[in-house]
Amino acid sequence: MNKLLSIRELQKSKWPGLLQQTFGDNLVSAFLHGECLMEGFDALRSPWTISCILKESRAAEISAVRGLSKQAHNENIMFRHFFTPSEIVKTLDEFPLDYLHIANKSIALCGIQPFAGFIPQKDSLRRQCFRELTGTSFLLRQQLANAEKAKDIVRICSETAKSVLPLLYGAYFLKTGNYPENHKQVYDMFPQLNGVPNGRNAESIEKASARFAEALDEIINGI
Repeated sequence: MNKLLSIRELQKSKWPGLLQQTFGDNLVSAFLHGECLMEGFDALRSPWTISCILKESRAAEISAVRGLSKQAHNENIMFRHFFTPSEIVKTLDEFPLDYLHIANKSIALCGIQPFAGFIPQKDSLRRQCFRELTGTSFLLRQQLANAEKAKDIVRICSETAKSVLPLLYGAYFLKTGNYPENHKQVYDMFPQLNGVPNGRNAESIEKASARFAEALDEIINGI
């Protein structure tokens, strides 16, 4: 297995050419995005994620990438989304946060830079952030209610803090009109969700987890 360990390695690899050859004129853009471009990414443990914008995304067109799947797996690459321009236009109001992330955290391997200059409608972004943060809050309360040990509470809150961070980027944009440069900017605005509940005993962990859940609800109410 010959894993690609840096963006530069990936850009200079055969992959940009392979993707262009595989999709031909149907390819609008192939780009890196997601957690692999966020701070703290470790290419030894997690894959590079590549999505594509295609003029046509019928099954026949997408199936062309199957011939690259084994090679991609060996080199630590995972294919995520296949969009068409018309699908993007139709879903701008449904997934503005997803497109905001791509617009600000993506690197084109071939074709155009995706979503260049995209600015979401704030009402649409507010709806998505509210919907997804509320769902996260519901799940957190359910899991905390069923947690049997203090270490389970810590794990649940840790997993929630990780999953909620991309949503906090959206909440930050709603408050400032700017996409945050890094996690620190986000946590400077929402310090109550920076870190996970801990303590010397089960009681202190229980109280800390309650404050964590309340902090999440306060952010939701402020959106």
